[in-house]
Amino acid sequence: MSALDKRIKDAFLKPGARRWSVYSLLVPIVSVLLALVLGSVLLLFIGINPLEAYWYLIFSNFSNTYNVAEVLVKATPIALTGLAFTFAFRTGLFNIGGEGQMFAGAMAAVFVGLKTGHLPPFVTIGLCLAAAIVAGGIWGFIPGVLKGVFGSSEIIVTIMFNYVAVYLLSFLVDKPLREAAGFYPQTDMIGENAFLPFLIQNTRLHIGLVVAIILSILVYVVLWKTPLGFRLRAVGYNPDGAEYAGINIRRNMILAMVISGALAGVAGFTEINGIHHRMMDNFSRNVGFDGIAASLLGGATPGGVFVSSILLGMLQTGASAMQRGVGVPANIVSIIQALIIILVLAGNMMRPKLEMRLKVKRQEREEREEREARKESQGHQEGGIDA
Repeated sequence: MSALDKRIKDAFLKPGARRWSVYSLLVPIVSVLLALVLGSVLLLFIGINPLEAYWYLIFSNFSNTYNVAEVLVKATPIALTGLAFTFAFRTGLFNIGGEGQMFAGAMAAVFVGLKTGHLPPFVTIGLCLAAAIVAGGIWGFIPGVLKGVFGSSEIIVTIMFNYVAVYLLSFLVDKPLREAAGFYPQTDMIGENAFLPFLIQNTRLHIGLVVAIILSILVYVVLWKTPLGFRLRAVGYNPDGAEYAGINIRRNMILAMVISGALAGVAGFTEINGIHHRMMDNFSRNVGFDGIAASLLGGATPGGVFVSSILLGMLQTGASAMQRGVGVPANIVSIIQALIIILVLAGNMMRPKLEMRLKVKRQEREEREEREARKESQGHQEGGIDA
């Protein structure tokens, strides 16, 4: 583990890191504001009014019901891949393979949806979800075994597995699963019974959002309210101490990667069954990496991940409106998003020093007040004796 990796883990995994404080709330807020300020400099450089651009970026998301729904549509897979990263991260693992695990889940969901689309909706949707969970879990199991048994770097292995998933998907849509018409590198539509129900009519918002909310609650309960979660977090915070306490390090690492991969696989299921209804080459790219950003921005907690996913969904949806309204390249939003993550990481790494400095100052102030109170009390006593 590199020194940087250790500092990032310490910033989020130390006991008390989850304890609420004004600082934990200020870090993401200040990071977002600073990123927007730095983005303004870039906008001014290319001759665009930042206030006008940010008006489209932020407030266009609330202009109508469809735009609000689109924010949640974008946030759903980001939240799921963010939960995947968070679950592994809390066990001391960097799962950078959310993208590949999502694609694995999508491939499984498409295959099952094509074969079982004629069955009743609750049956075929349930089968697609189960297939995505299993496929994502398998895609996480292999790096977990390589890490737990052989000590391989999970960062390198999961990154390589992203490429394997991307090129396997390209092969499937180009040859074995290519649509019957053969015009485009994509599969046929899955059966209509496999489509996820919409939550709001005339929008793309589907029941996958409910799935993401339920899984966020489950991840919180498992990690912080169960013995299994305690063991997993113990492995993440202090592997040597956990092993001394009798916790099986290898088994818990593998289990964490399997669960993490399964969560990312569900993201592939929601994208296929809820949005695209078929698999295409290069669909939903970078969602896995957006999930990592959401997790770090949200303090590696399920609730924080969900809120951060909505923020990233707003940025992505507003980027299109900003591009149409003032001609700003949508890639500017990617720069702003990257700046937010860099500033959040910097803030969390500075947090221990700032909190220690504030604690020392508070103690000095309390000691000074105590000395002054003691002197005042002695003065009153001496005055009473003289009288």
